[in-house]
Amino acid sequence: MSKLDKLYNIKLNIPKFIKYLIPKFIKRKINKKFFPYYFLLTDYQKLPLLNYVNINNLEKQKDLIEKFTINQKQNSLMTCPYLHQLMLMKYNPNDNFSFLDIGGEYIDFFLELRKNFKNVKYYIFNLEKITNDFSKLKFDYKYPNLNVINQINEIFNKKFDFVNFGSCIQYFDNYETILKNITENSNQIFFSGTTLFETEQENYKKHVIVKQVNVLPEINYCYFFNKKFFYNFFYEKNFNLIFENKNTTDNVNFKNFISLFKNIEYKDFFFKKD
Repeated sequence: MSKLDKLYNIKLNIPKFIKYLIPKFIKRKINKKFFPYYFLLTDYQKLPLLNYVNINNLEKQKDLIEKFTINQKQNSLMTCPYLHQLMLMKYNPNDNFSFLDIGGEYIDFFLELRKNFKNVKYYIFNLEKITNDFSKLKFDYKYPNLNVINQINEIFNKKFDFVNFGSCIQYFDNYETILKNITENSNQIFFSGTTLFETEQENYKKHVIVKQVNVLPEINYCYFFNKKFFYNFFYEKNFNLIFENKNTTDNVNFKNFISLFKNIEYKDFFFKKD
């Protein structure tokens, strides 16, 4: 176990009653000085079976619907705040197109998309708990153009005009299978909040698995991807990289990785096949 792992384990095991006694401004100073990192390197070869857990519930989704009804805008946060603007640049309000939201989480994103494009066919795939909630919302609120996908293989058998990976591909242990299939049946694929690095080291020619520690006591595990390896899934299928930007929704500290990798960054990027 590295020194960093030991340090974060100490933080994880601090009793709750002690945490409650420490003023918030003191906590912020302690975190900034001693716990500045979001991710720690692991030697795992596969993601743990019990990993990312979603804490949102059906009542939260209904609350977002109520807020949208009042102010007619998306109120939930997302890792790509400009995604709606990107869609407005690509499609006209009356266009018919399908939108696959892999990792979609909040119902008001769908509501905003439907407000801008009345003929959009929206598909969502995520954890079972989330898709179950969306199925209930579809039934209760009569959303005919909301389509819930329950199994990943359903995605591989259908064509989509636009695919959005909202900071989620890093949580799929079978990401290679997903990319190989999605590049066969979709021509526009967008990623947000995805960490890419560059290196010539053989050990990291594909990816590394890291421990996410910025949300303690919850711990998640995810991939950082070798940029060259990841982008080749698209170049081999004749996709073009339309743009690549630093994601600015969070200021991720990667200083504990700079001795291993170069140009490591939290990114948004968009591929399109002509």
